[in-house]
Amino acid sequence: MEPFRRVLIPLDGSRLAEVVLPAAIAIAQRCGAMITLLHVLEHNAPETVHGQQHLSDTRAAEAYLKDVARRYSLDGVRTEQHVHKNPEHDVARSIAAHAAELQVDLIALATHGSGGLRGFLFGSIAQQALRRTTTPVLLVRPDVRDGQRANYRKILVPLDGTPEASAALPVAEMLAIAGNAFLHITRVVPTVGTMPSTSGSSAAATFSPSAAAALLDIEGQEAADDLAARRAELPDSLAVTLEVRRGEAADELLAAVEQADADLVVMSTHGRAGVEGLWTGSVAAKLIGRLTRPVILVPIPRGHAAA
Repeated sequence: MEPFRRVLIPLDGSRLAEVVLPAAIAIAQRCGAMITLLHVLEHNAPETVHGQQHLSDTRAAEAYLKDVARRYSLDGVRTEQHVHKNPEHDVARSIAAHAAELQVDLIALATHGSGGLRGFLFGSIAQQALRRTTTPVLLVRPDVRDGQRANYRKILVPLDGTPEASAALPVAEMLAIAGNAFLHITRVVPTVGTMPSTSGSSAAATFSPSAAAALLDIEGQEAADDLAARRAELPDSLAVTLEVRRGEAADELLAAVEQADADLVVMSTHGRAGVEGLWTGSVAAKLIGRLTRPVILVPIPRGHAAA
């Protein structure tokens, strides 16, 4: 996979939206990508956004984007600023349209980051844009302090054994090579006690726990073999660690992120279903809403079956 060539950073004029800038800039620098700072004028915009005055005209928006470029020292990065001058009723749709028109490789957005999955994304610009684009989306929460985790050293990729989840691996590989970073690939296999109720093996766990435990042990070995096969497909020069964890998926993935000290998580999602199409809605709700690291969501091609 070729490095990202263009990164789109939509900004609404608030400091909250700017939280995405350090991570997005770091990725652009490592890939040699151009950054496009975008402001979309909003129809009937409120007077304030996140407690700050809303940008309501072209001149103010252009001045703001130039100031952002100055404050974040973007002189060393190829940068352009664009103000969408026609007030939009649907800002998310406009962001997705600009991403398609400019052929960007990454959209970078801040999120609110509270209240589980729906408080984190549902109904927000980030969630709506994700539903409308096939472009990978970088999400950064406001509780990631300015500059924290920007110089990513370790990238974590969670897989679940499906081809759909593996759609994130080429993006993570490219970023690891571009940034000279470590790649940590992990899978979670449940225990009898943490087997989800939607699992086809849940009945076996109820009526024969010992048999279910044996089957899950086999699944754990198969997971390890699958990760080893994934590693064999990656360049030998790339520093890669593999891990199979046992337990509840979201809890174990969060623990893996902390223990690996990952700076960036790259994972796949069914764009047409938003984050709720990532693995299962329950795992997404528990994982995405609790992650404090930047996350890149890679949309799964439309032709793939739902995960």
